[in-house]
Amino acid sequence: MMKLEDTKLNNHVPTPPSLVSGLPFTPGLWVNGKCYWLQNCTEKVLYEEELIVKVKQEQSHSKITYSTIYVSNHGKRTKDVKLLAMYCAPSVGKEHFTFVSPTDSLIYHIKEENVYLLNALYNGEEVKEYTIQPYWNVFSDQIWSSLNTGSLMYQPMLKGMAAIIFASKISLKPRSIETINTWTISGGNKTELLSLNQALHLNKKTY
Repeated sequence: MMKLEDTKLNNHVPTPPSLVSGLPFTPGLWVNGKCYWLQNCTEKVLYEEELIVKVKQEQSHSKITYSTIYVSNHGKRTKDVKLLAMYCAPSVGKEHFTFVSPTDSLIYHIKEENVYLLNALYNGEEVKEYTIQPYWNVFSDQIWSSLNTGSLMYQPMLKGMAAIIFASKISLKPRSIETINTWTISGGNKTELLSLNQALHLNKKTY
């Protein structure tokens, strides 16, 4: 396995403004054995499930793209769902590599001279269910070990075109709203990336 210290994370590499915004992001929801993605929209009403999914994105720091996903239950019964946060790296490059760091328990994506740290938070805790899948599997059943139970197919690393997916299991009470926060941090210095990540983890929006 490639070690984090062997990558360009320990060498300061300026990030061009055009690449600062990070990786394309798509929120989603798993419920009752079905998966719904919010493609090219910020809100989706699932009438038969009595659920609404919304996403809010912001970038008040040049190196951070921050998203909040909301799911609201308009029914009269508690619903067990999974909120999904997916980042895609669709372009091809010799040095594109995505992996879970066992030391930091974080996901990193190396894209030529840029490195991205990816993370997600639910109820103050880091989301621990995630996978790194080939980009062409994104909207298929192949990202799941079991679509019926909502279990992702775990894979800790990938070279080339990748999709990084976080999943957070939520028990949604009637007339309630739950959220997860997710973000990418762009840079070339590991200390800087971890410092910004820690600030977001502790304060949610300290940037």
